[in-house]
Amino acid sequence: MKTHEIRELTVEELQSRSRELKQQMMHLRIQKATGQMENKSAISHLKTEVARILTILQERHLGIRQTAANGATAPAEKKATKAKAPAAKKAE
Repeated sequence: MKTHEIRELTVEELQSRSRELKQQMMHLRIQKATGQMENKSAISHLKTEVARILTILQERHLGIRQTAANGATAPAEKKATKAKAPAAKKAE
């Protein structure tokens, strides 16, 4: 799943997807231990997808990215920074 596709899912869908992927990883580990595993890179791909999901969940929890009304995501607004006063000129 691509990142933009993952961002379109709700929090509940992301959590259930994460659980499903973790179960798949467990089954692949069992297959690896018994020597039945054919695709050795599958565990790595699942780990990457779980990490993407958890990152997006954390972004939403912290408010880093907010979901817009139309379903698109946008970065959260930055806090206004205080403008620095111009440095005083040295008197000669």
